[in-house]
Amino acid sequence: MRCFLFASLLILLFSCNRQAHPGVKQLRPGHSLSSAALRPHLEKTLYRCVVDGKFAFKKFHLSGILYLKHFGDEGDRVVFQSEMGNTFFDFGWNNQDSFRVYNIIDQMNKPALIKTLRKDFEMILVKGLSEQAAGSYQAKHDSLTYTRFNLQRGFVYYITNKHNRLTGIDNADDKRKVVTMQLLPPAPLQQLPETLTIRHLRAHFTIDLKKITPDDTAE
Repeated sequence: MRCFLFASLLILLFSCNRQAHPGVKQLRPGHSLSSAALRPHLEKTLYRCVVDGKFAFKKFHLSGILYLKHFGDEGDRVVFQSEMGNTFFDFGWNNQDSFRVYNIIDQMNKPALIKTLRKDFEMILVKGLSEQAAGSYQAKHDSLTYTRFNLQRGFVYYITNKHNRLTGIDNADDKRKVVTMQLLPPAPLQQLPETLTIRHLRAHFTIDLKKITPDDTAE
């Protein structure tokens, strides 16, 4: 009986000590970036977008063009289309960050998938967050700073390097990461990245984005 209790206590201690970002220390108040300082200025931006994943025993693949734009009083839109111009989904947010689905194909019209994609783009566009961060943390081994905001479930961390450029975005709960986003090269604050790789660690799919430049469209 004593051995069982001791083993249970060890399991509890180890499970409580698991962290999404181990080896970081909390910074003093006043060192956190605000959501406004992180929010990108959204203009017309195009990405080549590739989605790969697996559901049950089936693999899936989508590719096309992702279109992001601010429409003044109408708010922001994110549209994913095939190379032939067929729309996979068309999402929008008004200027109060209220979300709307304008269009989506039947195969993707699943509440869980819409919720997942909505959260992805709200983290990228820094929507629906409080003005002030819940805290900032710094890693000893790589000098990265993790600015944390609370979500309805879990947290989002905006990861910046010593040059104050955004290197990644993580969605995590108290124990582990759920979604990781890697920006290459690290992006200046308030700018969308050149490339972005989104990995859904539980849902088992990735989204790869590469910005389309005027030179690309001229070819």
